Amino acid sequence: MYRFPPVPGFLLAALLMAAPGPASDAYAQHQLAQSQASEPADTEDVTDGATIVRGKYTAGDARADWEAAVRDGKPERIAEWRDYGDKGSANVVFSFHNGDLMHYAEHGRRRGGQAGSMDGLRRVELNLSFANGRYTGGRKTIDGIETEPTDAEIRGANLQAVAALERLAVSKPAWQESRGTGFSMTSIPQPAGPSAEARRLAGAGGEIVFRCSDTLYAVLGAAQERLVVETQGRDPVTLQRQSVGMRYDYFGAGWGAQRRGEELRLEEAGGRAMLCRIVSAAAPPSSLPPSDPPAR
Repeated sequence: MYRFPPVPGFLLAALLMAAPGPASDAYAQHQLAQSQASEPADTEDVTDGATIVRGKYTAGDARADWEAAVRDGKPERIAEWRDYGDKGSANVVFSFHNGDLMHYAEHGRRRGGQAGSMDGLRRVELNLSFANGRYTGGRKTIDGIETEPTDAEIRGANLQAVAALERLAVSKPAWQESRGTGFSMTSIPQPAGPSAEARRLAGAGGEIVFRCSDTLYAVLGAAQERLVVETQGRDPVTLQRQSVGMRYDYFGAGWGAQRRGEELRLEEAGGRAMLCRIVSAAAPPSSLPPSDPPAR
């Protein structure tokens, strides 16, 4: 199984004890020293006394391992180690309070434009704060140069947090049976998902995946012009975006769908209706400016 370097901050000690990677002690200390220089001071160790849940997922071209710290049945933080292939990699940490996203932190390397390192990957750090579901402020650096977070990154952080919570919720029957604290799983079975063909039809790259049932998924492409519905064992069907004011946001092939933020209401011509929730937001590395942003 592929592994990423240890996540900076609150999960480092737990990961080194519970699931050590191939990195040497010297490398781990180097990573810790680098992260301590950039991590905010309030990254307390929330794993103390918490239930630890681990799993993995794929989203488009991205593969990821994740680890959640849960207390009293509520997630406090979820860390993800993402591999975007030749587009880069990232460590992401979501912090929650009563189920609401409070902070999003990303430390990664993204493929950028003309400037940047020799391998074409640029160092990106993104820290976003939220309150009551609303963005309250943040900062972003590219190769150490400060710039403003984009609206797409802010929206993407919210969508990714919803997907992370849903993945944890799907695994709840497995970890809720544990007694005491310190429970961990090296691998939670990953539920089936839409096929590569369904993703391609939707417009691969940045797609959002909704889970309607164990055998039915809906995929919304990055451009959000097409919604692809796929039932296990059947060919995927494509719904086209409708004009504003129409009954459905997407319609076609005997299906109609209404998008309401993080949820999707899907209706079949036969009368069956179901509520679908986000389980994956691919969020590939966003496009970067073609040259270094100006210093401020």
